[in-house]
Amino acid sequence: MLFLAVAVFGVAIFLGVRWYSRRSKQKSGQPKPESSQIAEVWRSLRPLIRQGATYAQHVPLLGIKERYARQLEKAGLRFDLSADEFLAIKAGAVIVMTGVALVVQVAIQNWLIAITIIFVGVVYPDIALSAAVRKQERAFLRALPGFLDLLAIALEAGMGFDSAVLRLTSTLEPGPLTWRFQAYLRGMNVGKTRSEALREMARKVDLPDFTSFANAVIQATDTGASIGPVMRTESAEMLSRRFDRAEKAAHELPIKILLPLFLFVFPATFIMVLGPVYFQFVASGAGSVL
Repeated sequence: MLFLAVAVFGVAIFLGVRWYSRRSKQKSGQPKPESSQIAEVWRSLRPLIRQGATYAQHVPLLGIKERYARQLEKAGLRFDLSADEFLAIKAGAVIVMTGVALVVQVAIQNWLIAITIIFVGVVYPDIALSAAVRKQERAFLRALPGFLDLLAIALEAGMGFDSAVLRLTSTLEPGPLTWRFQAYLRGMNVGKTRSEALREMARKVDLPDFTSFANAVIQATDTGASIGPVMRTESAEMLSRRFDRAEKAAHELPIKILLPLFLFVFPATFIMVLGPVYFQFVASGAGSVL
C-alpha cells in the first residue's frame, strides 16, 4: 500500500510538470533547441526551474549564491545552470520529498522516516553537485599530463605558446581541459595578457597541479625564459603526482572496503553458514533440553 501511494504521488507530480512544460511552450511559440545531452525530463522541468529562479533572485543569499556559482563553474555547468536555478531545483526537491514524507507519514505513522526523507531532499542536490565537481576535476587531472606533453612537443617544434594551445584545443577530444583552455584563448582575444588569463584560469580551476603549471608559465613569461623545457618539467611532475595519487588510492582501498564487508558480506555469510546449523539444532530437540 505504501509503495502504491508513493508511486501515485510521483506520477501525479510528473504529469503536472509535463502539463506545465507544454503550456509554457505553447505560450512562447517554437521552443528553443536545447543541448543534445539534456534529457527529455530536464527539458520538461526547465520552464518550471526558470520560473522558480525568478523568485530565487529576490532572496538575499549572496554568499550562498556565490558559493554555488563557483561550484557550478567548476562542474562545467556555468552555461547550463545558474545559481538561482540551482536554488530553485533544491527548493523543488525539498517540496517533492516533503510530499513523499507526508504520504509515508499517513501510511506508516513514522516521523523518523518522514524527517529522513525530507533531509534527503535537502542534501541530495548538494551531493549531486559535489559529485559533478569531483568528476570534472578527475577528468581534468587525467588529461593534464598528456596535454602538457603535446604542448611541450609543439613548443620545441617552434610554435608559440598560444598558437600551440589553439592547435591542441581544436584537435583533441573535447573535455574539461580543452574547454578551460578555450576560455583562456577567449580571454586573450579580448585583450588580457597571458599572465592575467592564466591567473584567472587557475582561480576558476582551483587545483594545485594546474596552479603550479600556471605559475611556472607566468614566471617563464615574465623572465623571458623558454617555455618548452618548463613544459617538460611540469609534465613529468604531473605524471609523478598522478602515479602518487593512484598508489595512495590503492593503499586506501583495503580500509575502505571493510565497512561494506562488515555491513553486507559478513552477515550474509554467517546466515548462510550458521542458518542450517541452527535449524538442525532446533529440529533435533537439543534446544528444548537446554
